[in-house]
Amino acid sequence: MRHLSLIVLALLLGTELGHAQQATTATDAPRPSKQSSAKKINSPRLLNQVNAFFPDEARQRHINGRCLISLTVDVNGIPQEIEVIRCSDPSFEKNSLTAVAEYRFEPATTEDGNPVSVKINVEIAYRMDGNTGPAMPIRFGFGSPPGITSTAPDADGVYPLTKLCTPPIITKFSDNGYGSAAFVSPKGNGACDIVLTISAKGKAADPQVTRCDRPGLKKPAIESLLKSQYKPGMVKGQAVPMRVSVHLEYGGDAVKP
Repeated sequence: MRHLSLIVLALLLGTELGHAQQATTATDAPRPSKQSSAKKINSPRLLNQVNAFFPDEARQRHINGRCLISLTVDVNGIPQEIEVIRCSDPSFEKNSLTAVAEYRFEPATTEDGNPVSVKINVEIAYRMDGNTGPAMPIRFGFGSPPGITSTAPDADGVYPLTKLCTPPIITKFSDNGYGSAAFVSPKGNGACDIVLTISAKGKAADPQVTRCDRPGLKKPAIESLLKSQYKPGMVKGQAVPMRVSVHLEYGGDAVKP
């Protein structure tokens, strides 16, 4: 069984995102500090990445994981002041800290080429072959779209989800960056409500965001829902196209719809 650790660098300067392997883009990076925003800073560049070992405890429990690590890249490109911001499970903390300590960077520089110390965040995502579940649960539920006044289908034959209908079912959720975007946010969680149409063949289309905790969650939430697989909704035992509202929620403290 093969285990992978992927990283994303989310620079506190907010100027650039570095990637390794197949990591997804981190969003909602903190704003520049007053000191760093006074002049343009060229971001540090990762030169040597040490893959974190998949923890035995997590492997035995068959769980994936994520850790968000804070560090300062000094003028020699060496990590300093390494700290855990959060991990989806404590079993991932030690190996993440150990790996990040071995990273080496080309240091950040000012416009005139002088090296400077900068603080960055590193996200390490752990994936275990045979376990496709998210690092933390992404919960979802179906509800009626806003403003529904009738149970009848519209001119295109699309039914609104009401109590008279059997709602669609997500048979396979495809996380296209939603979990990562929520995880690296300040509170490590996030929720979105998105209205979309599920066809009689289980194909999602026409997404409309009605609410998201943060702007950075909108795009990955839409992409995740459009690429997920569904069992269509039903009326009187027949599969029909249905307009629904989907509530997505990830990690941290529960976010109410």
